[in-house]
Amino acid sequence: MPQYARALAAMGAKVQGITGRVCDGVAAQALVVQRRIGPMTVNWLPRGPIWRPDLSEHQRDTFLSCMTGVMSGGALWIGSADNDHAAAEFSPHGFRPLIAAQSVAQLDLIPAAKVRMAAQHGKWRNRLRHAQGVGLMVSEREFDPTRDTAILRREARQRRDRRYRALPLGFAVAFSAQNPGAARIWSAHKAGELVAQILILHHGMTATYHIGWTGDLGRKTSAHNLLLWEAQNWLAERGVMRLDLGPIEALSAPGLARFKMGSGATLCALGPTMIRFPRPALFQKRHRRAA
Repeated sequence: MPQYARALAAMGAKVQGITGRVCDGVAAQALVVQRRIGPMTVNWLPRGPIWRPDLSEHQRDTFLSCMTGVMSGGALWIGSADNDHAAAEFSPHGFRPLIAAQSVAQLDLIPAAKVRMAAQHGKWRNRLRHAQGVGLMVSEREFDPTRDTAILRREARQRRDRRYRALPLGFAVAFSAQNPGAARIWSAHKAGELVAQILILHHGMTATYHIGWTGDLGRKTSAHNLLLWEAQNWLAERGVMRLDLGPIEALSAPGLARFKMGSGATLCALGPTMIRFPRPALFQKRHRRAA
């Protein structure tokens, strides 16, 4: 995604776009983020590549071989596979599973609003209706790093309290600066008091739920349900096809998992996070001997 690439580059990362072509046009695209960690160079492939549907397995294999060859230079590779099939394609190129596969919640925004509401879990829909009837005022606007520092502070506090990690807080600032108008914030007020906010990053035909906060009054009034509903309708009206709600952590964050899935989202299984060491030939040789 070029929007993410611009934000990461603004934060000091080296971002390399790699394009594979055939005689009649673009065949594959990948985005590689390169960072230095001490003496080691790390190439991070955050999902992908994006393939043209009619590519053969041989063509895909050739692209992966060229990509890892061009960008290697003694670097360690970390790649997030889109699914198990993609993981299998990476395996011959020295990649091995590092972290077990995750699942993410995705909202399909193509159906009409009434269809999307019907897909919601009954309790989730009841909370939405409750929020619509308690006098909450919802507003939407472009994220402003100078005006919206409070949501970043609240997110930092949530990360400490709940012990989870995500993209650096500065990423939202860089994303908004490099992609004017693409970072949007929805706020809910009750009698003039701010009770909940969400920040969503808009990139092309898709969008990503980035940060969310709800106070005590926001929880009592189900404000978060209303904000997510209003946000997805706003995005759908502008041609966005999918809203990514992020990973499902059923064990560590069961309440958040229920909220995401109750919204009508679909569970999408990804492949494992994979690692490729600087000298993959040694690992391939050992793998063949073991087999």
